[in-house]
Amino acid sequence: MTNNKFTKTPISKEKERKAEAFLNFEEKPTEAKSAIPKKEPTKNLYLRVPNSYWENIQKIMSLTGLSMNSTCLELLRPAIKDKLKELTEE
Repeated sequence: MTNNKFTKTPISKEKERKAEAFLNFEEKPTEAKSAIPKKEPTKNLYLRVPNSYWENIQKIMSLTGLSMNSTCLELLRPAIKDKLKELTEE
């Protein structure tokens, strides 16, 4: 029978030093905390919309695969920003 043991290929001292430094890497706790975005609190919003709007939203949902919430927010976000900008300029 043949001896099929895995043997590590020889690498240069520089690559070995870099590999050792990579394996010994420790993340600083302050960096980890700043990288995590804070979630904004949410509120429930109930809308009464005409059936035609409802059907259009359902069609968008089926074509994009987005949830009802995501679809409505995507549609409302530009209008909200424009309206707020318009009101603050007055």
